[in-house]
Amino acid sequence: MKKRFIKTITPFQSRMKFSNNYNFKFHITERLKWMKKYLKNKQLIVEIGSGNGLSKKILNKKIITTDIFDEKWINFKIDMNKMSLPKKFMGNIDVLIFNHSLHHSSNPLTTLKKARKLLKKDGKILINDPEISFFFKFFLKICNHERWSTKKNDWKDNNATGYLLFGNKQIKDKFMNNYIIEKNNLSEFLIFLNSGGNGINAPYIPLNNALLKFITIIDKLLVLLAPRVFALNRSVVLKKIK
Repeated sequence: MKKRFIKTITPFQSRMKFSNNYNFKFHITERLKWMKKYLKNKQLIVEIGSGNGLSKKILNKKIITTDIFDEKWINFKIDMNKMSLPKKFMGNIDVLIFNHSLHHSSNPLTTLKKARKLLKKDGKILINDPEISFFFKFFLKICNHERWSTKKNDWKDNNATGYLLFGNKQIKDKFMNNYIIEKNNLSEFLIFLNSGGNGINAPYIPLNNALLKFITIIDKLLVLLAPRVFALNRSVVLKKIK
């Protein structure tokens, strides 16, 4: 077994980092804030694979959190591969959120098909997932943290999941007959690398708000110029088709 360059941390430790690492707080807030407009006036919002549960703090306190691990901030303990929420949720959910969790599914195609049954008419799925660019491959390699593969049907813990599902303008997978893609954007580079990590403890340089905002501007330019080199995050919105 290879020795890890960095140490993994628990969801609780990640929540504590939100309080004492401003870089991390800024980064996670930036990653999630685009979702706010899709949550406005929505009654039933469920997050799948909530982990540290920070979505409640950043987006909406009414978000129902779920995870395979039982934590005090998790409302329902479920396996995303089964999507076994209580029957009262069936066909009643306005918005489902997968924030860096979909790539942990054993088969995201099946998971998204099952998710459709939980959504209301015109319900939406909001997704953030890693983007397997040149630099993401590089840092996964040197840090020995998780894995990636561009082989089709190789899903579990695959950081290339977002690219495999949404990296082509003409997506031919059958599940896409069930959804319209309303958003499919790439983002994050330096802001990601200098956050200190979410599920890990990584070295970082503490910066103030002005400098962090400046870095996000640099990131947008880098991702625009060379997305396959720099992009570390993909954001997607799926709208349920009737």
